[in-house]
Amino acid sequence: MTRYSLCMTLIAALALSLPAAAIAADAPAIGRVSRLTGEQAGSAQAPGGPARKLAEGAAVYAGERIRTGDGTVLQIEFSDQSRFTLGPNSEFEVTRYRHARGDAEEESFHSRIFKGAFRFVSGLIARTKKRDMRVSVSVATIGIRGTQVEGEVTERREENGRPVDASARVALLEPAQPDDKSAIVVENRFGSVVIDQPGYGTEIPDEKSPPSPVRRMQLRTIDNVLRVIRTPGRMGGPMRRP
Repeated sequence: MTRYSLCMTLIAALALSLPAAAIAADAPAIGRVSRLTGEQAGSAQAPGGPARKLAEGAAVYAGERIRTGDGTVLQIEFSDQSRFTLGPNSEFEVTRYRHARGDAEEESFHSRIFKGAFRFVSGLIARTKKRDMRVSVSVATIGIRGTQVEGEVTERREENGRPVDASARVALLEPAQPDDKSAIVVENRFGSVVIDQPGYGTEIPDEKSPPSPVRRMQLRTIDNVLRVIRTPGRMGGPMRRP
């Protein structure tokens, strides 16, 4: 092996050994914290790196795990004008983000809610022809067609010595702009539903069930949390559980 080849091999090995946090440090911010309330600060952590506290105005990067504490509500506004609001004790990550600003074919926004109550308002990426925006939850994937959605995700856990599957509930709200299309597709390997009426939603009760038939619903179990997340606005009338 020549000296040049040996140097290149060492450089490549060094790059592969760098922690993900060091590589992510050069990545551009994809959004910023636009709202943070509660006594506990939120935090962000890149894979393999230390956690950092978040404050209003703090930058957010793809690949970071965002966490909120007890009583904390955190809102992130992204460069495409999408907004995600997380309730207390939530975990969230953007797994892929590309806002090309003019190249709609290359735009995409993939994220994941691991647990907790959430609300999102879709932005420019969801309005492109490709509409490559989706939110994964523990038991399904939500395909976005330009809208506002709120819901709750529970993670797999143990209660009274017995395992309990993850679950999720999702409800469609009125669009942020009157002319926006408002619809989502909720799907997993067991089935899928299309929700296109504000005030309606679906539930996935466990990891082995399809999304329930679409119905008008009120998320009673997370109403107190969502009352904190919500801002005044239209919700398509009162939501009720059949």
